Amino acid sequence: MSELANIQKWLTSIIVKPGSINDKIIMADQHYGLRHTEVIKPAPNFSSGEKIGIYARGYVLRLMECMSAEYPALQHLLGKELFETFVKAYLVHSPPSSPDLYNLGANFAAFLKASQPKNADSNMFDLPVEVTLLERAIAEVSRCKGLEGTSQETETDDTVLYLFNTSTIRSSPCLMLLKLQFPLAGFVRSVQRGEEATTPLTGESFTAISRKDYIIHMHDMETWQWQFLKALQDTNDYMSAINSTADVCGMANSTVMADLMLWIPVALKFGYIYRDDNQVN
Repeated sequence: MSELANIQKWLTSIIVKPGSINDKIIMADQHYGLRHTEVIKPAPNFSSGEKIGIYARGYVLRLMECMSAEYPALQHLLGKELFETFVKAYLVHSPPSSPDLYNLGANFAAFLKASQPKNADSNMFDLPVEVTLLERAIAEVSRCKGLEGTSQETETDDTVLYLFNTSTIRSSPCLMLLKLQFPLAGFVRSVQRGEEATTPLTGESFTAISRKDYIIHMHDMETWQWQFLKALQDTNDYMSAINSTADVCGMANSTVMADLMLWIPVALKFGYIYRDDNQVN
C-alpha cells in the first residue's frame, strides 16, 4: 500500500468509525503505524487531535445534510431530533463506501425496518419505512435513464389513434411502482412544497413515480391503473397487459380497454407511458 493510500485509510477510519475522537485517533495510529501529530501538524490554537476532530465533525454534518435533503418528508414525520438520531445510527451501521453521495441513503429503509421493535403489532411502525422507500424511489427516478432527448409523441395526439396503434405504447424506463400500506404521494408532495402535511392514515395504496421533461411526477393510483402499468412494464406488450390487469382486478377485458382510452392521455402527460416512435409504421 502506498503512503498516500495508508494515510487515506487512516483518516477514513477516524471519521466513520464510532467512538470518541481521541480513542479513534489512538486506534488508527496503532493500526496504520502512523503518528497523528506528524500527519496533521498542530497549529498555535489547535492541537492535531482538535484539527482532526473539526474535520470529522464537518464530514458527519455534510452527510446529515445529504440525508435531510433526500428525506425531507421523513424528517417532517419524525421530527428533526429523532430523524438525526436514526441517521447517526445509520451512518455508524452503514458508513459511506462510495465517493458518490447519491448512494449514501440507499439502505436507509432497510435499516429502519431492521430497527423496529420485535413483535411489533402496529403497522404505524411501518409508516417511516414506507416514507423512506417512497423518497428513495423519487431520488432514483431523478437519476435513472428517462425519456429526455428521445423522440416521442406528446399528450396532444389524437386519442383515437391508440385504438389502432396500441402496439407502440411502452412503460417509461424511469417508471417506479410501489405498493404501500399508506397513501403517501400527497403527504410527500405537501412537505416538498412547504405546505401543511397531515400524517396519512392506514390504507393500501398503489403509487407510481416517473419523470418527464426532468420533472418528477407521482400519484396514488386506482388499482387497475397500477396493475396495468406493472403488467406493461413486465411484458412490454399492450394487449398482454390488458389481459393481466383484467385477471388480477376481476374486470372484463372490454372494461379495461374502455377505461384505458380515457386514462392513456393522462399517463402520457405524466410520463408513466410513452409512444415508441421506432415501432410506428
